[in-house]
Amino acid sequence: MKCNRIISYLSVTTILFAASCSEKDDAPQGQIPYTVPDTYTFANVDYKESAARISMWVGLTGNLGKSNVRQLSQDTINNLWTNTNSPFAAETASNIPYTFDQLNTLTTYSLATKTADVATFKAFADSMVKVSQYYNTPASQGVAGKIGTRIFNYTGLEFNQAVAKGLMGALQLSNIISILNKIPTDNNSTVVAGLGTEMEHNWDLAFGYVGIPADYDSAFVYTAAPVKADRPLAIGGYFAERAKFIGAGGRVFEAFREGRAAITAKDYETRDADIAIIKEYLEKTLAAAAYNYITAPQTQTELSSKFHGLSEGYGFIQALKYRAATSPLTAANYQKLVDILNTDFYTLAADASNTKLKEAQAIITNAYGQLQP
Repeated sequence: MKCNRIISYLSVTTILFAASCSEKDDAPQGQIPYTVPDTYTFANVDYKESAARISMWVGLTGNLGKSNVRQLSQDTINNLWTNTNSPFAAETASNIPYTFDQLNTLTTYSLATKTADVATFKAFADSMVKVSQYYNTPASQGVAGKIGTRIFNYTGLEFNQAVAKGLMGALQLSNIISILNKIPTDNNSTVVAGLGTEMEHNWDLAFGYVGIPADYDSAFVYTAAPVKADRPLAIGGYFAERAKFIGAGGRVFEAFREGRAAITAKDYETRDADIAIIKEYLEKTLAAAAYNYITAPQTQTELSSKFHGLSEGYGFIQALKYRAATSPLTAANYQKLVDILNTDFYTLAADASNTKLKEAQAIITNAYGQLQP
């Protein structure tokens, strides 16, 4: 627990002590400390809207992932996208924070209403539906179908990976950055019961979009059995999978907890510092994942694994489009990454020197530094 952050005294009654902590004995007269809890536990917290969308992400991507065993239903994908006609099912949306039956009742929330470039990502999902008709057809260059146990389009792309990874930017990062950019102008005086102030509530919504539990522990192995329903998902899941080397999960979680406590205490300098940390490490998490899926396929010989990795890389590059304006990745270099991953995967696989993939590696490393051990 981080304690003893000193603030200018306004009124003792305005300070929320979210956890017990001894006060700093030598605090200057007229100032008091505030505490940062070990978990995301504060009064008036409600981020159901954003957290539920992360569970909806699980339901949609889980359904798209069934394309290797059956032709998908366009109506089902449409309904999952808009959360209409009770589309979530136990097969693809169980053992998650909001289960399928709960999601089906939250009809005011959907992926469609909060996804940036919504037409692009719906088109990716629709393309997976179309490609799924070839689940029993062998794939080859120019021909959609199955390689191993996976379904690819005629260039070797898995559209379900473009959706799953791309939404980590278009749904998660996009909304988090949009909320955090607005935070400094939000009202932080009027408290609404159950929601806190406008600033507190919006901060909570941003936390919900990360996809981690309120008691997140970056050292805990969430993939070990029995797998918890309330576990890291989407970007949150990639803190351990691809961004452990840079300590992204712990940094983001601490910044959200500290920033929320700072908002209640009206310590805006600390809040703004935490906003910068959150933006930086969420982006670096996506970059670390992109780097991995551009690197690993270079040494893989089995086409299914190679194309699967490249498809994930494609999705993470799509996600990086929604990075902050202060990103170290320039627009020109981002476009180079997009162009590289838009190359026919059969062409990339045929290049034994991996010239384009190595160029992509260099672009990411030059922008973000070392992201993998």
